[in-house]
Amino acid sequence: MGMAASQARYLALVARKSNCEYEGQQINQARTALSNQSADLFNQMLGLEVPTPPSTQDFTVTQYSYTDGVNESVLLNWQQLSEADPDYNYVVTHYYNADRFTGSMKKLNDPQVQYDEHATTPASVGQIQNALELINTEYNEYLAAKEATDAKIAEAAKLENYRNDPVAYEGITKTSYDGSAGVDSYTITHADGEATFQGYYSLEEEDKAAVDEAIELLVKEGAMVNPNLNEIYYDADNGNIAFRSQINNLYGGTMGGSSTTLTSYNLDKIEEKAAAYDAEIDTLSQAENAAYEEYDTAVKAYEDLQRPTYIGNCELTPLLTLTEDEAAELRQVVYDLKEEGIDANILDCFTLDGDYTGGVYSFMLNGVKYFTTFADLEKSYLSEHDSQNNNIDAQPEKLAYYNATYVSTRVEKTEKALLQTDGEGRFATVKFEDDSVTYALNVENVTDEKAYADAMNQYYYKNALYDKTIQDINAKTSIIQQQDQQLELRMKQLDTERNALTNEIEAVSKVVGEAVEAGFKTFGG
Repeated sequence: MGMAASQARYLALVARKSNCEYEGQQINQARTALSNQSADLFNQMLGLEVPTPPSTQDFTVTQYSYTDGVNESVLLNWQQLSEADPDYNYVVTHYYNADRFTGSMKKLNDPQVQYDEHATTPASVGQIQNALELINTEYNEYLAAKEATDAKIAEAAKLENYRNDPVAYEGITKTSYDGSAGVDSYTITHADGEATFQGYYSLEEEDKAAVDEAIELLVKEGAMVNPNLNEIYYDADNGNIAFRSQINNLYGGTMGGSSTTLTSYNLDKIEEKAAAYDAEIDTLSQAENAAYEEYDTAVKAYEDLQRPTYIGNCELTPLLTLTEDEAAELRQVVYDLKEEGIDANILDCFTLDGDYTGGVYSFMLNGVKYFTTFADLEKSYLSEHDSQNNNIDAQPEKLAYYNATYVSTRVEKTEKALLQTDGEGRFATVKFEDDSVTYALNVENVTDEKAYADAMNQYYYKNALYDKTIQDINAKTSIIQQQDQQLELRMKQLDTERNALTNEIEAVSKVVGEAVEAGFKTFGG
């Protein structure tokens, strides 16, 4: 039994030693692969190009420019003439920047076009335009009627004809004043007889009441302001009012006046004139009310039409006619769109002669006035929408809208020119074939700041990419080193185990050998 056990132990130890040696071979191969990976990463790092920042000199050129008093122009390039010319020596391309009034079409994403939710009658742009024209017509008629009423009210307020005929007291030869025993009156002798004007405070109550009524009416209608009753005198026989200052100015009076005519104010005529004005004003007011009802009917008919009212929170204003500025802007839009070959609904709103036919709406967006058309609005409104089925949210059809603004545009021209130098190899003057003036050239070094900024951005990007690549290589190398250290540690463990197994195998082998030798001695006799 001891012999068999030793042999089995020996075989097990040999097998374990063989496994250790095999695993050691696998570790050596893995470490070799890691070494190759590390070498590849190192070679990759050596192959990287270190980014260098751009120099402003690479983006700086010598530039020639001149001014004609209006524009600052730059010589873009110049080339000597291939054939001799007695007047010119170069073909020069020059340019200047000018603000050009330019029309454009833009698209608004998810415009949220809204129609009047209370309207019930489907309408075309023609029906809407006709309704607007009717509103405009009725409104103008209403304004005319109101203006007539207001004018008559203003005329009535002055009661311009409340004065009596001035010849009623014509040919005055004598004026006397009676102030005795509380009497306050004037007696006027005129061509037709005599008239007595009595002071307001000396009047009988009945006469005073009549004068009060007339004065109240005059004040109410604006014909008299802050009346001084001490100045008012009344001729009860004729129903006329006169003022002390006018009476004192009569010929033959105690004040030594020179006038032989007295203007008076007749109470009955004041009442008649006021009544006549009231009747005229009433008639005009009725016509005004009728005109307003026609206008109101036209407005209600328009409001009953299904029509666009808002783009999001921006209110739409239909344009029945165009102001001078609106016409100029929209005609520029039409012109530029045609020049660019762009088909747009705005083109259908103008005749070939540029006359406006209707269908344009205006709206304010971010403080800027824009334009769109009924056709564009309807197209967006009727496009597919979300499940709420409200025709407002999530309108997929972008809304076309238009405006014209001043855009800086390069104006470039190529022509023959005479370039003359200053003796140091630089151009000093230029004269073009289409211009009789010789211009002095300014010479300056100009850096293309935008191009330089773009190059710097590219450098920053490449530098960041370089740093990132180095970091990635270092990270991968660090992982490889850790893996190699782990394999190295395992290799040392295997060496220790293999040495122990070798020693134990030797011991077991010795035991087996001694057992075999003893057996031979025993059985060999």
